[in-house]
Amino acid sequence: MPKKILFVANAASIHTVKWADYFVNKGYEVYLATFSEENRTACKNIYFLGGKGTNQAGGNYHYLLAVSKLAKILKEIKPQSINAHYSYSMGFVALLAKKKAKIKTKFSVVCHGSDVLYPPAPFLVDRINRYVLNRADKVFAVSDEIKEKIESLGVDPEKVWMGQYGIEIEKEETIKDIDIISNRAYSSHSRIEFLLDTLAELKERKLKILFILPQIEDDRYRSLVKRYPFVDFHKEVAHEKMLNLVARSKIYISATQSDGTALSLLESMCLGAVPLISNIPSNRSWIVDGLNGYLFDTKESFISKMDNLLNMNESRYDEIQALNHRLIRYRADYRTQMQKIEMQVL
Repeated sequence: MPKKILFVANAASIHTVKWADYFVNKGYEVYLATFSEENRTACKNIYFLGGKGTNQAGGNYHYLLAVSKLAKILKEIKPQSINAHYSYSMGFVALLAKKKAKIKTKFSVVCHGSDVLYPPAPFLVDRINRYVLNRADKVFAVSDEIKEKIESLGVDPEKVWMGQYGIEIEKEETIKDIDIISNRAYSSHSRIEFLLDTLAELKERKLKILFILPQIEDDRYRSLVKRYPFVDFHKEVAHEKMLNLVARSKIYISATQSDGTALSLLESMCLGAVPLISNIPSNRSWIVDGLNGYLFDTKESFISKMDNLLNMNESRYDEIQALNHRLIRYRADYRTQMQKIEMQVL
């Protein structure tokens, strides 16, 4: 009999897709409980927990109304393992349902970044996270910074596994016809306006600049398009198309204030877009300033290092590409990383 694993997660998220599809393809009996209205995973055993969907900006208090429903599901399928994504939301609901169902099963939580590093109402959320993570059998942290925060909540370091699920390593050979790309979701944390205002100082150089802005509201999107005519804007695009756009780009930029190990950063490194990113702990785990990309703290350092990149000779550019591709192959190969995760989850 194949082992049963239940995911409690956003079925429309690329993170859930990567986790769930791995176990589906390995022949496990996979179930997925979700508040999302869309399922992008290969899992066929779907339980929709509510009709209000998932608000990426937070405030999903209706999740708590699904505890009894999820407890009933747990009693019905009796999984050997429950894996929840995002600690104070899905993790909290999953733990309450597990307790209500009074079943013994392995329980793990994946912390992606926002759920522990910069949550709303930190005093309350830290208490919820402490409650959830201390009762988990395994906690997955996708960066050193997240791991440190989890351990500061009193979680046993032996229970914490640090690593990203990685990416499928394919090096596309494409023409580099985009100078700069940004593809972080639109939020105050991403500091999109900071990047746009800074790049405005370079608009006379006639660069091809592409901003992809998932989760942006229509009014705000129209405002940015009007305010920054030198930028080519797009809303959310399919992941495969996104990868092609990154492969065509020379420079990848991000100004996040705190983060886990960003999937978009790993993809840029694999596909040959040299990173110019904020100088935060998670980014320093992957980028050594001046060696395989650049880190910035201020507007002035961003412009200075962008100028270095735009004037970089081809041999140096090729050297950085090769170095980053080797690093991704060594530290972030999807199948290798998921095999490690598999051993921890079950």
